[in-house]
Amino acid sequence: MKNTGSSSGATVWVVLIAVVVAVVLFRFLILGGVALLGLALLGLLVWLSAAVITSRTRAIGESAPTDDDEQPPAARWAGQPSAEEARAAGASNMRTAWISWHLRSLPPPEDSRDPRLLTGTLSVVPQADWDVDRLRQHGRALWSLRSHARRHELLDQLDARLDRVVAMLSDATDDEFDTSLGQVNDQYLYHPDRQVRTAYLEGGALGVDLIMDAVTAARAQAREDAATRAAAEALAQQRTAALRALRETHHPTEGRDAHAAWDEEARKLEE
Repeated sequence: MKNTGSSSGATVWVVLIAVVVAVVLFRFLILGGVALLGLALLGLLVWLSAAVITSRTRAIGESAPTDDDEQPPAARWAGQPSAEEARAAGASNMRTAWISWHLRSLPPPEDSRDPRLLTGTLSVVPQADWDVDRLRQHGRALWSLRSHARRHELLDQLDARLDRVVAMLSDATDDEFDTSLGQVNDQYLYHPDRQVRTAYLEGGALGVDLIMDAVTAARAQAREDAATRAAAEALAQQRTAALRALRETHHPTEGRDAHAAWDEEARKLEE
């Protein structure tokens, strides 16, 4: 009986010890898992913080002012046009306004890519006897082909022909072109930079000079064409007369025979 009681007591103690150990191990495992989870969350927070700091640093670097951004506000206004660009724009605006004034309207670009249309239009030479309507029609056809001519590297030739047609229109009509219509680009006219404004006005004056040169050249070309046409007509008359004389010496006409007989009778009477 004493052995049995001792065995039962030992069993109870073993069970108690096992329970305590299990409880301790369970709590240790729980606490360890929480610790591992906390470490994982802490690492995630550190990684996110580093990413945010990196992105902000990169954004600050990209938004840092460059040499162009450090320029005064006047230079940044309207795409930072230079004085050379403003001068070229002034000349171009003046010429375009002059062309538009005399053509009455500027047609849209021609969609055709057929090079024969361009070469065919350029092959038509304006004549001095053309009326105003025909000159305007030809000028509009030339204007509509400017993009087409640029692709085929014929823009200079086309613009020269267009200037000649418009100059002929200028002399053929009493319409006076108002040069104020050629300087209406607010981007340059009211630019904060005084040099840009001045260059734009200088470009307008240059455009007027180019218009005057075009008119002078058209008048000189008209005089040259008239002289060439008169010389060609005179040569044609001389050559026609020479051919007529050659034909008549080979095949005398009745009129020629009668005239020769009359001359012969007159000579006899005088004798």
